[in-house]
Amino acid sequence: MDERRLVDVLMKAVGEEAREFVVRPLIPGLRKFAAFAYVAEQFGYSYAGHAPGNAALNNPYFVFQRTSGPREVPASSETFEPTAGSGTLPGMRPGLGLTPTEAARPRVELLYSRMVVDASGRYNPRVLSNVLLLPLVMAVFLFFPGYTRGRVLLAAGIWAVFLCLYLVGLAVSRLCRARHLARLSAALGE
Repeated sequence: MDERRLVDVLMKAVGEEAREFVVRPLIPGLRKFAAFAYVAEQFGYSYAGHAPGNAALNNPYFVFQRTSGPREVPASSETFEPTAGSGTLPGMRPGLGLTPTEAARPRVELLYSRMVVDASGRYNPRVLSNVLLLPLVMAVFLFFPGYTRGRVLLAAGIWAVFLCLYLVGLAVSRLCRARHLARLSAALGE
């Protein structure tokens, strides 16, 4: 299970007192990963966003950096044995892995919003470049069998569908980004 692998990476970083660690979540969605980021905070590591790399690529790696404060291991972590997979993670429900308690849920939701904002700003240029290159690729494939009116219209229709899907995805992404930015702004204003 990926939750166990994430916790193992965290425990290794804590044991080595690493300045930062990079992890790739294999969990579908960001909610469980936000819960992991909360647990990492309890061990003195803060979520720092995507790992450095080419912004045009879909970078699935995230960086966690040690906070400047003194290292404090939560009392509940003493009961957690990462190799056995038993015990309770700080702020998580016993026996349910990365499911936050009611007390931890607001902080986990803020981390989730931050991750959504980070993710929504990364894929738009890459996807747009792919959509804009699609007519060139289709033109190359149409060259070999020959350009006919039917084939060109079919290629144009396929491109129009992909362009519409991109525009709908862009609108949904911007709405989600605005909603999560508002949540983060409200949290900062409190």
